Amino acid sequence: MSAAGTARGPLVLIAGAGEYPLRLARILSDQGEAPFIAALEGAADPAAFGDADVRSYRLGQLGSLLGELRRRGVSDIVMLGSLPRPSFGSLRPEASTLQYLPYFARAFRGGDDHLLRGVVRFFEEQGFRVHGPAEIAPELTAPRGPLGRKPATAKQQALLEHGFSLLAALSPFDIGQAAILADHRIIAVEAAEGTDAMIKRVADLVARGRLKIGKGDGVLVKAPKKGQDLRVDMPAIGPDTLRNIAEAGLSGIGLRAGEVLVGDRAALGRQADQLGLFIEGSA
Repeated sequence: MSAAGTARGPLVLIAGAGEYPLRLARILSDQGEAPFIAALEGAADPAAFGDADVRSYRLGQLGSLLGELRRRGVSDIVMLGSLPRPSFGSLRPEASTLQYLPYFARAFRGGDDHLLRGVVRFFEEQGFRVHGPAEIAPELTAPRGPLGRKPATAKQQALLEHGFSLLAALSPFDIGQAAILADHRIIAVEAAEGTDAMIKRVADLVARGRLKIGKGDGVLVKAPKKGQDLRVDMPAIGPDTLRNIAEAGLSGIGLRAGEVLVGDRAALGRQADQLGLFIEGSA
């Protein structure tokens, strides 16, 4: 059953890189469900899924994947994990995929949001239901309130809300999903480099003395853009994010509850406590 209580049919997990596809596969296995796993070549390692029912596909083998899903009677899809945006020319389509190229040519004519929405529309038009990871396993997302023992102070909460307002205002420009604020001002906004690289950029400014962040100041905010399709593009943080913000001298992280992947909530909360950081989920 999904989080909304809607019955699901046989499920395929289309897996990209990172820990989240593996974690979702384990959650489903623990619940007695054995999804078919389509590991995207160059991103997901099929061997990492152990004894699961897994097969590797490159992006140009879409026709083969669709044929396999129909042969298995699969009706529901969840896509999870990172995948660098490919160029249209790099798809190297096999014969069974050629008929779908005009559709994807249109999807590639835009930013990442446009491309991902096009992927969802494609699968839906082929008769599949596309689910977000939060619908399948809500325990993977940030809860409301602190994950560890340390809550954000009132001053930090005000800084977080300022950051969330900034991200909302930037949404129409389809840039980053995160920002760093300190001393009542915006220090950095995530661009194409990603969240962790943005944090390291700030850490470098601190190390070179070009930026000073006072104790208890400096926060990272992360949230999806307005209208972002969370079924295929949900923001995420992990242990590396916490280590990086600690090294940069920041005090904590603010996340939109239920809209940012955190993986193992308990483990991330313990890590935050060890590093003296807060992680706060906001409605």
